[in-house]
Amino acid sequence: MRLMMVLAVLATTASAGRAEENALAGAMARNPERFEARAIDLIAGFGGPDGLRIAGIETYIALDRAVARASSLRRFLAMDLDADGTVTRDELAVSQRAASASGRGRMEREFAAADADRNAAVEPTEQAASGAAAALAALDEAEAGLLRAMLRLDADGDGALTAAEVSAAIARLDQAT
Repeated sequence: MRLMMVLAVLATTASAGRAEENALAGAMARNPERFEARAIDLIAGFGGPDGLRIAGIETYIALDRAVARASSLRRFLAMDLDADGTVTRDELAVSQRAASASGRGRMEREFAAADADRNAAVEPTEQAASGAAAALAALDEAEAGLLRAMLRLDADGDGALTAAEVSAAIARLDQAT
């Protein structure tokens, strides 16, 4: 019932793909306060004086993915004990001895996933591929689509989402329930 009311609220915004609209409505309905707080944080962090535009959303997506990719690559770099660019199973074993139990498990899992050719070594190209996979795991296309769909809450149609517009959409949601 609540989801239907949210969809009615969204019907007044710009038309777009049904899947993104449903995802946006679902995110708003599940936890309106959390949605509002995250949207306002995104506006404050990546918007301009007039609000959040698509370029700001794309910057956020790229930055979030870059952080995840760098974190993955940093872990491999830390295991590359001889600095030759390749992490061997022996280097993994040494690194695991210094890690916690959960860290050892994570290292094993990441090494196995990255070693695409199963030669007991993770070469730079495999590390790069693992980093790219980590980036998408951190913020997948469905979540990126949801972030982009937030612009449908742009009530005045100027292409920029403001905190006031998000708050107004949440208020309409509360009034519909």
